Amino acid sequence: PTTSSSNNHIKGPNRHRINSSDIPRTYSGLYGSGGSNGDLLPFELSRNLNTDWFDNANGPGLLVLYLSIIIIFQLAVMAITPVYVSFTITNIVHGVITITYLHWIKGSPNFYEQGEMNAMTFWEQLTSKPNDAKICPRRENRRRVLLLIPTLLCYVGCHFGYYELKLSVINVTVWCWCIISKMPFMNGVRVLGYNRTVGIDDNVMGDDDDEDCCDDYENDGDVGLNLDMDTKKDR
Repeated sequence: PTTSSSNNHIKGPNRHRINSSDIPRTYSGLYGSGGSNGDLLPFELSRNLNTDWFDNANGPGLLVLYLSIIIIFQLAVMAITPVYVSFTITNIVHGVITITYLHWIKGSPNFYEQGEMNAMTFWEQLTSKPNDAKICPRRENRRRVLLLIPTLLCYVGCHFGYYELKLSVINVTVWCWCIISKMPFMNGVRVLGYNRTVGIDDNVMGDDDDEDCCDDYENDGDVGLNLDMDTKKDR
């Protein structure tokens, strides 16, 4: 009777599963959501060194640097390709680089974060905030710039491409790729499982695996009990 009751206690019910997009985006489940009871101070939640530079850059210097890189690249492309195609090439390269940096690379280079942001892309970190807190106006304006630039590049690519069907389709596709990735409903979504973080973005163990694991643990417990009984008999 004792063995049976202990086995039932060990096995227990299967763990409840929720959708990946509903799981808190960090291993502790606290960053960016204020904790289950809002027990973390907004000041503590706002100290993300990976995004501080984005908020603390003074003046228009960051925007000027961003636009300068695009213009210099565009001039270089115009030197080796026809003008009507060059803007589409710039749009494609800009889209690939920004998607990779903003929506593919995850985590933080800051060692002291202890892996808290391992499951979050840079864009998801920018949109995270404590409960009932507002994103600072400076960050909000700069996020709008990151939405505006792909839109302008798409328009310029189509316009200088004389709205040729092939070039227009390419430019609009890149624009959709960049903009849809930044929408709130895409935060935490890993399309077809790509770029997922094990343990957060997918089910590491299915229900069958849970049962197998519990059965193995149960069998190990039975072996241990049998060994104890044999030892007592020998004594």
